[in-house]
Amino acid sequence: MASPHDLHDSSYKLLFGHPRMVQDLLQGFVPPDLVGAFDIASLEALPSEYVGDDLRQSRGDMVWRLRFAPHPGAAPPREEWLYLLVLLEFQSTVDPHMAARVLAYTAQTHVKLIRGERLPADGKLPPVLPIVLYNGRARWSAPLDVGEAIAETGAGLAPFQPRQRYLMIDQHALKLEDLPADNLVSAQVALEQGRLASLAPVLSSLGRLLSGDEYASLRRGFAAWVRGMVERSRLVAADPQWTARLKLFAEKGDLEAMKPLLAERIDRYVEQRSMERGLAQGLERGMERGLAQGLERGLERGMERGLAQGLERERALLSRLAERKFGEETAARLGKLLAGMDDPERLDEIGEQVIACATGDELLACAQDCAERH
Repeated sequence: MASPHDLHDSSYKLLFGHPRMVQDLLQGFVPPDLVGAFDIASLEALPSEYVGDDLRQSRGDMVWRLRFAPHPGAAPPREEWLYLLVLLEFQSTVDPHMAARVLAYTAQTHVKLIRGERLPADGKLPPVLPIVLYNGRARWSAPLDVGEAIAETGAGLAPFQPRQRYLMIDQHALKLEDLPADNLVSAQVALEQGRLASLAPVLSSLGRLLSGDEYASLRRGFAAWVRGMVERSRLVAADPQWTARLKLFAEKGDLEAMKPLLAERIDRYVEQRSMERGLAQGLERGMERGLAQGLERGLERGMERGLAQGLERERALLSRLAERKFGEETAARLGKLLAGMDDPERLDEIGEQVIACATGDELLACAQDCAERH
């Protein structure tokens, strides 16, 4: 049986294997002055043999190509193509050698074209645009140009060193409010960031954008993505019947049927979380009643003690959930980060990430980020 993480990765590959997804990637996430030079309608996927064997066996990378847009009034264009390399980076940690991998990937693509005698009449190699989509929680910090990853050589050797830059899309660094509207990659980023509250509006948007029969595979891809996201959370605990319904709708790609199913379970989850926070909320209500009854001083003291107890219980609950999902080591490290937190809103934010994160490293990176932002 595929794990939720496997479902996530396989649906990722399915999504970015569809031309509409790549078109939205180009039109919404590549600089406009660069996209304006392309003929988006000419986009086509290349066979898998254009992906190097070592990469194809372990990754979801793919090669596309598209023509350059003709200039107004110019003669018919030559057989000129731009080759688009889309690298899907599933790792939760930053790869410091990504620039070298991109360079190797580009060289493999050129060698394939040379061996297959697919070059234009002038024999020149086609230009390449490498795009890396990264979904880890830690911010991307590796060099974007292979020249920056090579040790200092001095002026004499510098001209002999390779130079190539890749376009990085760090999905967790993007702000949802800044993403282009009516764009499938924007919807995918919203799902990747993993907030349960975003599920309903994202599913509604996807249902509208993918209503045609030609998008059946994309609907299944997004449905599989949502299923993997939900099964990594606490929403499906101890309810095999509900899980079976979710799986059935996901396999059909029925996004509309998934909306009410998920809405019901999210409401139940929110209710459970409300119960877990009941002590702090009850103390607030108790203070209001106490003021009316003239017991202000006693209630203030009781609220201080109760609030401290409530925060301690919530920190303990987050550590227990982290231990169940990621093991004792992650729980112990999370406990140290939580020890100094006395803000219920910060604890709530970390609680959502316990649900959304796929690995313990991602959770710890998110918790550290939360601690530093507040």
